[in-house]
Amino acid sequence: MSARSRPIDIEAVGSPFVGADSHVWFGHSRHPGRAALSGLASGLGICTVLVLEPFLPARANVAQANGLNLGCAAGFGLVNITSSTVQSTLGTSNNSPNQLNGGSTVSVPASCSVAPAAPAQPSNGSALVGGNARLNAGSIQANQIFRSQSATVTNGPGTTVISNAWTVQAEADALAVATYIDGINASNCTVALSSCQFNDAVNLSGSLTLTGALSGTGGINYYNVQTVGNNVDLNFVGSGRDYFVFNMPTSLSTNQDWTLQGDVDPAKIIFNFARPGSNLSLSGSDVFGTFLLTGGGTATLNRSGNRNPSSITGSLIVINNGSALSFGSDNGNNRVNAVINGRPFNPTALRNVPVPGPLPLLGGAIAFGWSRRLRQRLNQAQKAPGH
Repeated sequence: MSARSRPIDIEAVGSPFVGADSHVWFGHSRHPGRAALSGLASGLGICTVLVLEPFLPARANVAQANGLNLGCAAGFGLVNITSSTVQSTLGTSNNSPNQLNGGSTVSVPASCSVAPAAPAQPSNGSALVGGNARLNAGSIQANQIFRSQSATVTNGPGTTVISNAWTVQAEADALAVATYIDGINASNCTVALSSCQFNDAVNLSGSLTLTGALSGTGGINYYNVQTVGNNVDLNFVGSGRDYFVFNMPTSLSTNQDWTLQGDVDPAKIIFNFARPGSNLSLSGSDVFGTFLLTGGGTATLNRSGNRNPSSITGSLIVINNGSALSFGSDNGNNRVNAVINGRPFNPTALRNVPVPGPLPLLGGAIAFGWSRRLRQRLNQAQKAPGH
């Protein structure tokens, strides 16, 4: 890693007033004692300043972004891939159908689409169905349902048949993300991974405010959840740079409306349900984030007693569920039971999280050596007659 020099302006250029505690400005950042100074004018002259500036590792969090990349399962509001032939339903109410909005397959890698050709394309309200899944889409309001050759989808807005290879890879990618999240611990979060705040033995219960600790630089706020209470009410506080990653020990059931404060992005929240039999059950609640179920559990979204639908602003990914995925009753008199507003999890911003790099060994030695000589000359100037 080499250093480069460039002239800059400094706050104090009159040499008698430059001391060990003086600060040098690098653009908008202030770095005390880290400039290499040359061309010192005698007496009260003006300093010509050169800075040995290290090249920072510009993309230090690529490993995190790759580890959380859902790959061929990315971009969909709903993903259901299972080896089971259980019959799931997205609701069949003709008068007030359930809704699948948002999401876009434009983020699906082109490599996922193989013969027969079905290139990734932008679309709102898309679902991906694969394996042996049997899905009754009913009269759900959605843009497109992509199903593999082996899956079965009846009713719904229209179906595009894709290769089994796409959904096989999508399943593998989803499982890889689940494994990656489950493998984060106190050691590798704070040492091996950069920009990661580890929170252990977290109890999700009652009304809970979760404040992002990395709003300035960005990064992962990781919650290793120990217990989950019924009807948990979460309030997320932070910036658009904060990621919230939850490793869940068991099922989540709630009837509460969650909230966001600041610029928290639902596309940067993910819940990992990798433990066997972990389910998601919503009853008239509004929640945020991508819910990744890979432990054989399922998801049920129902209306509340006062007929409010359940809403996910994020996405729902259910892999290898052994029981039916359900968006409420199929009674034709029901109102909307469930809504998914697609904001699928997107880890790409992690690639832009800066991590400070140290001064190069040679450049740092030169910088501090010159700085020391500068201070010695300044001290001599201050002791001279007339000072």
